[in-house]
Amino acid sequence: MTRNGKIGASYMAVGLVALMGCSQTNASAKTLLTSDEAAESYSLGVAVAQQAKAGLGDVVDDAFLAGVSDAMAGEDLAVSESEMAAALDRFDARRAKEVQDELAALAEENRVEGKQFRVSFAEDPSVVTTESGLLYKVIEEGDGAIPATSDTVTVHYRGTLTDGREIDSTYARNEPVTIPLDRGLPGWTEALSLMPSGSKWKIVLPPELAFGERGAAPLIGPSTTVVFEMELVSVS
Repeated sequence: MTRNGKIGASYMAVGLVALMGCSQTNASAKTLLTSDEAAESYSLGVAVAQQAKAGLGDVVDDAFLAGVSDAMAGEDLAVSESEMAAALDRFDARRAKEVQDELAALAEENRVEGKQFRVSFAEDPSVVTTESGLLYKVIEEGDGAIPATSDTVTVHYRGTLTDGREIDSTYARNEPVTIPLDRGLPGWTEALSLMPSGSKWKIVLPPELAFGERGAAPLIGPSTTVVFEMELVSVS
């Protein structure tokens, strides 16, 4: 969004939709839909409004529509350029804080849930917990080479959230991935550096060994614990 008297395209689109929605009742709007172009325009307005509704947050409807009407009609504005810029800056700051607060609450929820999952997983006597917090369970023990940090590994894996929702799977693509050992997630690098080729392990990674505090949108939220079934196919 610019601050030189021009409101960004997204704001203008939202304003047009709001003006259309409030200047016509449902019944009178139908009388305007006398052509394909009119029906397309109305449908576009509905689609934009539905997308924008969640993004704008709380607005004072009458004031919002007055601003749209004045701008569309070319009327003198009720606020100066500098006042409008300051108001939009406040709006942006408030919305950014709301998003940050929502993410912080989600991160805390994920931390608590992830810790509970890891504690429960560690109760299995066959699970090993390393000093870093990596947890692993041997499903199949291979007898091949254990990779060094400088090696390249070929791996089959299926990754999930703690509730079982799949985030990625080479099995689904029927094609393993080949990567330098030190280029994967920190938890991958640690687990694979302990795993003989031909092994298959189930590993649980706390956020600091996986996608961290930020996560990896849209599937992986902030501070999320993730689970992988990993098969070390080969080392080179």
